[in-house]
Amino acid sequence: MAAGTIIMSLRVQSYLRTERRKWALTQKELTFLLGRKSPTHTSRLEQGKRIPSADALLACEILFGIHPRILFPKLYADVEEQVLARASTLYEQLEQEGSLPAQRKKEFLSAALKRAITRLNQPEEL
Repeated sequence: MAAGTIIMSLRVQSYLRTERRKWALTQKELTFLLGRKSPTHTSRLEQGKRIPSADALLACEILFGIHPRILFPKLYADVEEQVLARASTLYEQLEQEGSLPAQRKKEFLSAALKRAITRLNQPEEL
């Protein structure tokens, strides 16, 4: 797998449709709220056929008050796995360095890895 590439197994699992329907919003209304022109865009997000853009992720969090890792758990898990693998690789590369910048970087990477481990050990909420 290439660095920076998001691999989807089949679809991006999404709870967007569940949340939209919970609030009696139509796809057309949610499309408008997301700043898009075509309800097809929203439909594809709901069906997991399209990866949401950063602005769509933020808009969904603003609208529904739910963190993107909860609304799009598979996408979040895929991105997290790739980022943490790169963080671990960089940490290992820095192990040989004793400079102050290298120590700061290792501290930063260690904190990110610890946050991920803590998050993985906590039950998810919807």
